[in-house]
Amino acid sequence: MDIKKLSQWGEWSVWFLNPLLLLLAIYSETSKTNDVLLWFGKLHPLVLHFPIVIGIAIVIYFIFFQKNKLEENTEKLILVGNALIASIVAILGLLLSKQDAYDTATLNLHKWGGLSIALISWLLIYTKNISTGYKKIMGLGYLLVLLFFTHQGALLTHGENALSIPAPAIVKAEEVKTVDSSLSVYEKAVAPILTQKCVGCHGPEKVKGKLQLQSPELILKGGKDGNILTSFHNGEALLLQRIHLPNADEKHMPPDGKLQLTLEELTLLNKWVKAGGNFTKKISELAKTDSLAILAMAYKAPAKGNGDTKNTAPDLKEYNSSYLTVNYLFNGSEEIAVNFFQGSFYKKEQLTNLLKIKDKIVSLNMQGMPVTKEDLASIVQFTHLKKLNLNYTKLALVDLEPLKNIPSLINLSICGIEVNQNSLTTLLDKSPFTEIHIWTNHSNEKEFEQLTAKHKKVKIIIGDNLDTEIIKLTSPIIEQDSSIIVTSLEIGVKHFLKGTVVRYTIDGTEPDSLSSPIYSKKLHFTKNTVLKTKAFKPGWLSSDIVQKTFYKSEIHPDTIYFVTNPDKKYPGTGAKTLTDYELGEQNFSNGKWLAYRDTTMKFVIGFKQARPLHEAHFNAFVDNGAYIFPILSIMIEGSNDGKQFKKLNEAKFPSLEKTEVVRENKSFSCTIPGEAAYKYYRFTLLNLKKLPKWHPGKGTPAWIFVDELFLN
Repeated sequence: MDIKKLSQWGEWSVWFLNPLLLLLAIYSETSKTNDVLLWFGKLHPLVLHFPIVIGIAIVIYFIFFQKNKLEENTEKLILVGNALIASIVAILGLLLSKQDAYDTATLNLHKWGGLSIALISWLLIYTKNISTGYKKIMGLGYLLVLLFFTHQGALLTHGENALSIPAPAIVKAEEVKTVDSSLSVYEKAVAPILTQKCVGCHGPEKVKGKLQLQSPELILKGGKDGNILTSFHNGEALLLQRIHLPNADEKHMPPDGKLQLTLEELTLLNKWVKAGGNFTKKISELAKTDSLAILAMAYKAPAKGNGDTKNTAPDLKEYNSSYLTVNYLFNGSEEIAVNFFQGSFYKKEQLTNLLKIKDKIVSLNMQGMPVTKEDLASIVQFTHLKKLNLNYTKLALVDLEPLKNIPSLINLSICGIEVNQNSLTTLLDKSPFTEIHIWTNHSNEKEFEQLTAKHKKVKIIIGDNLDTEIIKLTSPIIEQDSSIIVTSLEIGVKHFLKGTVVRYTIDGTEPDSLSSPIYSKKLHFTKNTVLKTKAFKPGWLSSDIVQKTFYKSEIHPDTIYFVTNPDKKYPGTGAKTLTDYELGEQNFSNGKWLAYRDTTMKFVIGFKQARPLHEAHFNAFVDNGAYIFPILSIMIEGSNDGKQFKKLNEAKFPSLEKTEVVRENKSFSCTIPGEAAYKYYRFTLLNLKKLPKWHPGKGTPAWIFVDELFLN
């Protein structure tokens, strides 16, 4: 087909497509589109660059090359081709916009901009007889339209900072060392999850589906499909339905290619929504055995960025001491909580030192400290402070008047400070407080009934709230980086707080405050051992258990390879994950674990010369709240040619019962009887293929997480 004929066919197509495009744009809000056409919308990002590049080339041609014009038929073919592609791209864009709503204003601007580009491209076909001056003006105008409206598309895809100079990624503090059980489940766990995994597409910079998730009010407002907590699809809340869809599904959230929710986070959201999606219920209000409370207390958001990224968040180590904890509320937060304890060790210099980070402190606990008026002058400078505990600080109520100058201070605890109706009325007058805790020997609810009626915006809580303010001990430190026992290993344990007793166990039980051995000197291990430690001190909450498994390892394979590949979300560092002597601890999203769910784990190890093995140990992680169950069985087979394998032994292990709540590293071992030697050993680790009826994921496969193999 010659150039002239090709141009004619293209021109007729443009005359058909542009009116169609105009109709689609006008009626796009009310029209419905089938799934096949919606799929074609995904081609929009793939082809949109063609009209941009060709359009810019046409602009350059109109402005600078009119004295060296192309042959007439060639010029028309290029203009027709540009108009045809621009029309197709605009139509695909309209189809794409039907799949997932973005910020409405930006979307509409981009939509009509795409239509404008298509129509101008159509008009350029008929500029043959226009003067060179007008062509230059048209070319310049076309360039401005191209740049402006395609930039709107970039904003939709990448957010409002699409063309900003990239800022260094901020790596927040790795963990919160103390857990405030007075935080709500939403504050402690749900908000951090949404902030890291969801707000990027459903936040102030980008609003997909007309849904924003950065605050309880906006979450309850919902999006184009309604409230994600109370609107249901096939009996399941929309939030849960979307996060549990297969990754390849276009409605799966977060979208495939984005940072995905971990199993721990999926379980947390699942339990929180099914418990009613309460934004204010505190962890302390749940039963200690409640799985939602356990998950929320233990939750630590994965750190953003990678190990090479410079940490630009303030380092809080300089502010911490044995009697002062200064930590971020959660990973990814810029807000800081401060706790002073042991009043006899209080130093006002520690408080004034905090003025360097005063704009980030939102919670300050000074219960039992010898606080002075001079200290209060420092506290008033914490202008973003929301919660302040001054229980039993020996201050007078009149001393607290300056606190009314902290505009964000809404929660104040002053138990132990003498109050009466008149003095409290003076304090509450023109104050920002919405919740105040009071308690003295003379406090009673009847005395303050009139005050409560007068200050309806303030919740007056009468009663000593010491129970929720007892400080939790930090965990002991196991002073041994290596987990591998060659012949023997010396293990030390320490705790910084004076008067703390560290107890330990090596029999698999949890340390208690009465019967478990007290650590007094270094421990000597010569075989596989699980060490569990816990700190105790009268008047304090006991610490979390710190656990470490030590493995005897005498043999290292020459080769190792997968027969079945791990799940793509948890590939570790490949097969060498099993033999690199790097344990993944209890953070299963740290890239050091291999995980299997839909397939059975199989791999082979090899030796240059045949050699006997007597025992194999696997370090695994179990967390039934996150759908991670124990290994059900380990089968070991031997071969000398790598093809024909003989079964040597199979070890089977019990699963979990309904009453068990397990979140720990566990060792699974299988012996190999006899003295036969083989060059190749094949291992098959079976996972639970159907979770039990009592589990939230009933009927679906359980995960197994494995990170190390030890051979003896």
